[in-house]
Amino acid sequence: MISMLMGCAFTLILFAIMRRVNQRWRSPMLNPVLLCIVLISVVLLFGNIDYIDYRNATTPISFFLEIAVVALALPLYQQLHAIRPYLLLISLSSFLGISCATITAFILCQWFSAPEPLMASLMALSVTTPITLIVTDTLSGLPGIAAIMVILIGVLGGVFGLSLLTLVGVTQPQAKGVALGVACHAIGTAAAMEHHPAAGAFASAAMIISAVITASWVPVLFTLLQGIIS
Repeated sequence: MISMLMGCAFTLILFAIMRRVNQRWRSPMLNPVLLCIVLISVVLLFGNIDYIDYRNATTPISFFLEIAVVALALPLYQQLHAIRPYLLLISLSSFLGISCATITAFILCQWFSAPEPLMASLMALSVTTPITLIVTDTLSGLPGIAAIMVILIGVLGGVFGLSLLTLVGVTQPQAKGVALGVACHAIGTAAAMEHHPAAGAFASAAMIISAVITASWVPVLFTLLQGIIS
């Protein structure tokens, strides 16, 4: 059993150190979130600490992290004048991105004969965890699986997203921001903010629009896809 003070202090100090490491040696592989996940996992494993105890000890951090997501709207507000002419295009890009992600996950689940609860858990993974859990619950999926996959996708997008977009010829910060906001939710948006202010603003807009589209469209799309194969 670890105390709340010890759990919070350890997590915050570790993140501060990893952030300094990332600022000192700029590299996607030194993403602070990724490093903290790996190091905390090692500590829990070799320290024989139960994950439930650690989660309960860091409840204040989880609470304030949910509130802190609102801060991602700041660059959206600051550059709203630049984003407003492209809102329709961002909405269309978000709709296509969410639809492609859901259809791809559905096809892969069918290909590997995934059980129904697992398939329902993988339909809404491009948005923040609270939205994903709501949609997963609507589809009778497994919230634990959905939460893990959302975090994994966000971390992978934050680490490799910008490099991959550059590799395929995407050069405009605005386009990179939309791609990261649609596919990698808050962690991708944070990476876009560090890359370029315009990328961060467009990522924030895409993330918010994607959350609305996912909550309203993915359950309908999943039902349509099930009807096609039945």
